Amino acid sequence: MRQRSNSMKAGAKRRVPRWVDRLVTVVLIAGGIGLLVWPWVADFVSSTGVGATISEVSARVDAMPADEKQWYLDQAHAYNDELAGLTPALDPAQIVPYDDQLTFDRDPMMSWVDIPSINVSMPIYHGTSDAALMAGVGHLEGTSLPVGGSSTHCVLTAHSGMQNLRMFDDIRQLEPGDLVLLHTMGDIYAYRVTGSEVVWPDEVNSLAIEPGQDLLTLVTCTPYGVNDHRLLVHCERTDYDPEEAADAASLGNRHWGAREWALLIAALAAAGIAADVAIRRRRHRALARRTPPGRA
Repeated sequence: MRQRSNSMKAGAKRRVPRWVDRLVTVVLIAGGIGLLVWPWVADFVSSTGVGATISEVSARVDAMPADEKQWYLDQAHAYNDELAGLTPALDPAQIVPYDDQLTFDRDPMMSWVDIPSINVSMPIYHGTSDAALMAGVGHLEGTSLPVGGSSTHCVLTAHSGMQNLRMFDDIRQLEPGDLVLLHTMGDIYAYRVTGSEVVWPDEVNSLAIEPGQDLLTLVTCTPYGVNDHRLLVHCERTDYDPEEAADAASLGNRHWGAREWALLIAALAAAGIAADVAIRRRRHRALARRTPPGRA
């Protein structure tokens, strides 16, 4: 009997303290929260750098003389007219090549796109090379430049499913009526989403210029991890309303993507842990106050 009692005492001594169990639980939960939050943190850091680039280029555009800015816009419109088979306002010999369009002070950023309802702001670069798509949004060469106008169709493409970059992940959330804004040479061109479709990469009929129309299409790969199709989000020109754009960007009206939901789940989990710790401490203090001295 005494031997069994000693054995039980030894087993009790080997038992892991309760605080260690709690610590391991908290560490595991905190690790899970970290995994959920990390993509949002990485995206926030990336967007901060992108925002700085956009702000820097925009400031230089704002400081540009009006006649110089108009020269770039006239060039872009003439390029678009020639692309559409129309007679450009400029002599074709005077129209600069694609790589020189909307390129000032040797800066490769031609424009930038803002999609308020999914909180996306990204610079637009010439072409769809790996370098352009890793830096931001690529403008598909052979389509209209982002300056609007009759008989134009601008096509912008970007990655999705990148581990630490949002890019065009959330254009899947866009619905008819959502706004897409193009900022070019200080001007804002507003477009409204009309619909979307999933096509094979060689199905490009819906990217053609339609006479008299002012169109924009956003393109990304789909589905995640497979990327053998293309998601096309089609938009048409509309009047720009600053109040509508601000309203679309508000937290209450924004479409939430995977990163926002992950952040919300992480916040709720952290709040649950904090509440559990607070309740346990309160119970422990209440028990300590009720326990007579010498019987603790």
